[in-house]
Amino acid sequence: MIEYNLITTKNSVKPNYDISNKDFYFEIYVSPGEELCLLGKIDNNYICWCSITKVTQLNTNEEIINYLLSQSTERLYSSHYQVLGSRYEEIRKWHSFIVTKHWHKGQYWYRSPVSNCFFGPYNNGSFLAREIQKFFLMELSKCQYRLIDNVYVKVLSRYKDILMKENSPEYYLEMLPIKEIINSESYLKLCSNDEIRILYLECFDQCTNLYNLYMTASR
Repeated sequence: MIEYNLITTKNSVKPNYDISNKDFYFEIYVSPGEELCLLGKIDNNYICWCSITKVTQLNTNEEIINYLLSQSTERLYSSHYQVLGSRYEEIRKWHSFIVTKHWHKGQYWYRSPVSNCFFGPYNNGSFLAREIQKFFLMELSKCQYRLIDNVYVKVLSRYKDILMKENSPEYYLEMLPIKEIINSESYLKLCSNDEIRILYLECFDQCTNLYNLYMTASR
């Protein structure tokens, strides 16, 4: 399975602090074209795994996850933007979810937010591979129902106009209700219609821009 890991000796880095005993968690990205980017993240700075497959490759994804869960060899570390290179910005805009460890029945278990189920550290690749596929299909169906007619496209266009009206820290607070709506409808990142998906992402990006302005001013 190591051949699927996009982290190599050429793009790996030496961490500038000790992360050898840190557990990893899963950060999972899925695209409208059914691509799957699976990251084994240590923290916000480092990853120990990065692979790109298809959501539908259940057997391959199962084997990758089992390999990652049971990996006992010395890990290579890098950052996802260094490994993904020119695809970093593209993949950053895919729909995503995170699987982290939580205390459960006397020990730490991974918990999938898709079904809210816990799973252990060994040979659970089949479960998580199916969870990823379930997430993709469920979120895609939300997108299809939301866009059952052209009404919501007009709503998104209006959101974009409102969000773009001002570019100031104060305006961020005024836009918090729209920001919450946009965040709650991130499944629209899976829309197969490029025009609609781009419109949603423009709204999402402007919410981020306003947030960054607000945080810069707050500091």
